[in-house]
Amino acid sequence: MENKKVIGIFSQKVEELASKGKVSIAFGLLKPDSEIQDSLRQMSNYADITLVGPEAIKDIKDFNIVVDSEPEKRIATMLVNGEFEGIIRGTIDDFKTQEVYEKLTGESAEIAPGILETSNGYQFILNPGSNPDGWDKNQKLNTILTIAKFCKEWEIEPNIAYFTGVRHETYKRKKDIKDGITEVLNKTYEDAEWLVSETIKAGYNAKNWSIDLDLAVKDGCNIIVPVNGLVGNQIFRTILFCGGRTLAGPRISCSRAYEDNSKNEKDYSFHVMWLAAWINSKK
Repeated sequence: MENKKVIGIFSQKVEELASKGKVSIAFGLLKPDSEIQDSLRQMSNYADITLVGPEAIKDIKDFNIVVDSEPEKRIATMLVNGEFEGIIRGTIDDFKTQEVYEKLTGESAEIAPGILETSNGYQFILNPGSNPDGWDKNQKLNTILTIAKFCKEWEIEPNIAYFTGVRHETYKRKKDIKDGITEVLNKTYEDAEWLVSETIKAGYNAKNWSIDLDLAVKDGCNIIVPVNGLVGNQIFRTILFCGGRTLAGPRISCSRAYEDNSKNEKDYSFHVMWLAAWINSKK
């Protein structure tokens, strides 16, 4: 299967839904950034965008501006209060924004897959990659089943790849070692085998790819599940550094349209289009 076509229908559906009606969104901006601002201006046909940030952004032109010394608290509160149909976290703090949202709503906002595209056009969904997340196999299973359900809703057939800290052959040779780093690596393999079994029971295609991320993506896997959050975070950053991009970062466990991202991004155009599509899909 050619991976480039796996999520292609997603982009097409996003554009169709985004064009159905202009939405109102807020974007968190810590300081002026001409590249970011230009990418947002290009999306004015899809969304009325208000910038939310500290005093440093007060003189930015062509946008509605909300100045607050605690922009994370302000943007989350405005979303919860219905002042905007959706938000993009942008360059303000991710954890502070999430914590305020969760406190105000009682919801979990932790499931936020990254929909990524590599520099050569491969597209896939990366299991949430923040360092504190993605270590426990039960948490990971719940997250993956939620992401798989989201994929189905957007007409993407889930094809899930789990990874380990050890090669298949090495595990076979060393699986009886019960101490040190070898034991830790063996556990990642055993967790992956359990996750594959449980995911298949839930009705989805899944495989333990050991360490072969590149082969999994080329084979058409579109949900990538790293060994743990630390590894996921580095995959995310490496793809962006090597010329790839984030298409979307929806917090799909939330009842409201809450879009996340990487602080290293400069082009937020697809984030805006996606958020408009997501909001319109709920109407």
